[in-house]
Amino acid sequence: MKRLLVTGSSGLIGSEVCAHFDALGWTISGIDNNQRVVFLGPEGDTRRNLEQLRKSLRQYSHYDLDIRDRPGVLRVVADVKPQAVVHTATQPSHDRAAAIPFDDFETNAVGTLNLLEAVRQSCPDAVFVHVKQ
Repeated sequence: MKRLLVTGSSGLIGSEVCAHFDALGWTISGIDNNQRVVFLGPEGDTRRNLEQLRKSLRQYSHYDLDIRDRPGVLRVVADVKPQAVVHTATQPSHDRAAAIPFDDFETNAVGTLNLLEAVRQSCPDAVFVHVKQ
């Protein structure tokens, strides 16, 4: 069975990626820590999407993990060993970026670097797709 790791899996794009690949028969692992609620307030809360994924997908496992957590990302990628990674996790608000420049950079740049390095170490043949919103 093909294994897919989706970051930002409870967000708008990530949840659709999960649903699409589930319909194709892939086993889906998602990383999301609902950081949107921190960045955007209550209207950014993605818990409803997470519950929908858990109910509707055949094989979905969830990791409540911040992609800035390098050891955690290394562990998850080593555990899942995906054939493909779709990276949709971001700090999505350009307006907020000016107010939180370090959080913005660490999420978007360092988080991406953590994922790339984890894939390089654990599953270097995996396809890596970065979807920047």
